[in-house]
Amino acid sequence: MIEAMSIFQRLTRRSMVMVALVAVIVLAVSIAALRGRQSAADARANAKPAVAVAEFLQDDLYIVEPRNLDRVLPLTGSLAPLTEATVKAKVAGELIAVTVREGESVKQGQMLAKIDLTEVAARVAAREADMAAARAQLVWAEKNRAQQKALLDKAFISQSAFDSIQSNHDVAAAKLRASDAELVMARKSLGDAVLVAPFSGIVSQRHVQPGERVALDAKVVSIVDLSRLQLEASVPPAAIGQVRVGQAMKFRVEGFGERDFDGRIERINPAATAGSRSISVYAVIDNREGLLRGGMFAQGALTLSSIEGALAVPASAVREEMGQTFVYAIEEGLVRKKNVKVGAPDAAGRVQVLDGVAAGDRIVRANLGSLREGLAARLSGPEPSQSVKK
Repeated sequence: MIEAMSIFQRLTRRSMVMVALVAVIVLAVSIAALRGRQSAADARANAKPAVAVAEFLQDDLYIVEPRNLDRVLPLTGSLAPLTEATVKAKVAGELIAVTVREGESVKQGQMLAKIDLTEVAARVAAREADMAAARAQLVWAEKNRAQQKALLDKAFISQSAFDSIQSNHDVAAAKLRASDAELVMARKSLGDAVLVAPFSGIVSQRHVQPGERVALDAKVVSIVDLSRLQLEASVPPAAIGQVRVGQAMKFRVEGFGERDFDGRIERINPAATAGSRSISVYAVIDNREGLLRGGMFAQGALTLSSIEGALAVPASAVREEMGQTFVYAIEEGLVRKKNVKVGAPDAAGRVQVLDGVAAGDRIVRANLGSLREGLAARLSGPEPSQSVKK
């Protein structure tokens, strides 16, 4: 019994020692973890905040320099032939020939179509017969008047009777003149049966086919002259005072890439368009090469004036937010926001800066994303070429 109690006491003391040892180990681990977290917090507290940097290529910047600037007015519209006509039938009848088709070139006076002369010749013959009858009646009326005049001179008839004879003579003479006029018109129809081109040009549409019967004034062939084209464009009332007849303009046509075509203002409409109050102007384009066609869409720029030594920047560099117009410039390694006052654009996509920048300033030439005042700027890459600077 005593021996059993002794064994129990030894086991109890050993368990207590084990528990104490585990407690010491847990305490040591907790202290080490606490010190680690404290060290990480101290490291974060002592670390310096990262600074945001915007990196630019040299070609992303534009150097402001005095340049010659042309103030222009954008104009858009569709090209149309300056001279065009639709040849119509001058007489009714069967169409026996149409000698041209769409796209063919024709010369002035060239035959386009021909109408059967049977009906026309019949009308001419009828008018000739009417004229012969009227001439015969006039001859008889003249003989009768001469006879009655002799009787009047001898007082064998009264003056009123002779006046009736004279009236019959005058009616016969008038009928002859009318028949002569109708014969002239009928004979002219012989020539009208052949339709010819009124000017040199290109056939744009053939309205009828051989064998069809055409009425008087029916459309037969349409012709356009593409050697000179016309561009009709609308100008706002605020700018019409700067537009003059004879002003030069340049424009580009869809399908011809960057090629520029020349034109000039030839006419200005004297009345404004109802509703928009805009005023139509008409520019004439020399197209002797025949490259352009009617109906093509054109975008042009009318040169209003030229400014020498103007400070100009790309239009893509100018931004507008909350009613403010500004550009971003790079100064002393930082992005600076500069409020500017701009003028009219030119044909090269630049705008004149009236206030806000100076010669030599480097500005961001396009929208490169989110920029802000005071952002650090870093330049990389080679210096921009002279063409890029411009």
